[in-house]
Amino acid sequence: MSNSGLTIGESNDFMALEPHLVELARAAVDGMRPAVQVLTVSDLAGVAESAQHTPAIHIVYGGYRVAEDLGLTVRLEHTWLAVAAVRNVAKARSGSAARQDAGSLLARVTEVFLGARVQGATKPLALITPPAASYSAGFQYIPSAFLAETIFRKKQPQ
Repeated sequence: MSNSGLTIGESNDFMALEPHLVELARAAVDGMRPAVQVLTVSDLAGVAESAQHTPAIHIVYGGYRVAEDLGLTVRLEHTWLAVAAVRNVAKARSGSAARQDAGSLLARVTEVFLGARVQGATKPLALITPPAASYSAGFQYIPSAFLAETIFRKKQPQ
């Protein structure tokens, strides 16, 4: 993919990839039982852990870094996380049942994201090292992290 066909405002939008990533994640989990929800940070805002929907994939923006500064054009590398969130209290002390559930769920999503071409990104998504997984009272969170490159351009005066 590229930025061709997009306005500067569209291609400069730091969150423009989010709906495309949500769509990819939904395709990855379509038809699973129990149904898996795909949620963004706005869906999770203010939701207590005990009240959150599981199983779920959380799509989270992880920031960006400047890969190349070309003056009025900058190549950016954005990090996006796809986090498998499950709750399984079987073997709660060790968390092994929750880890297995989260691991297989995340594998489906990672397979779909890896190398995917997303509107607005200049290269296919690349798998990168994610932050650590976490476990809390039956809830397991395992992230995959992906790099998406975009081009940011300064608008020229008219």
